[in-house]
Amino acid sequence: MATYQTTYTNAPAKGLHGQISSEEKCNKISRTVEDAAGIKFGVPVQRGTGDHGVVAMSTGKFLGITVLNPAVPPSADNPDAYPQYFTGAFMTMGAMYVTAGGAVSDGGDVYYNTSTGRYVGATGTNIIGPLPDTFFESTGANGDIVEISVGLRPVTPAA
Repeated sequence: MATYQTTYTNAPAKGLHGQISSEEKCNKISRTVEDAAGIKFGVPVQRGTGDHGVVAMSTGKFLGITVLNPAVPPSADNPDAYPQYFTGAFMTMGAMYVTAGGAVSDGGDVYYNTSTGRYVGATGTNIIGPLPDTFFESTGANGDIVEISVGLRPVTPAA
């Protein structure tokens, strides 16, 4: 006999790292993953060396963020990622859920920690950014799912 869910949390999860949070205005492009280890969902990317290729962002120009896709074949070596040579979806404009790597605030600049795979609000060791035209849409603490906005609207400074 099949098992069924018998326990429930007080509230469902807000979202998943790399999941598009709204379609208010969203643009995605398809590109081929060049990284040998693949590229995890929710990771900023830059152009690769081949035509229509991408690699995880390091020192290049920001292209977009890897979109969560549950249809990607699972990999024991690198789950929750597009494998090498796979055609993935990369968001160049829109709103996405990501995991905060520390305290972040609504309207703040967005940085990415390459060692933890989380988004933070300031520079430091192993951190790239700020990602251009990208800001936090919500406030959160380390481990929280927060929303970021890529290229949707400028942040107006406080008066």
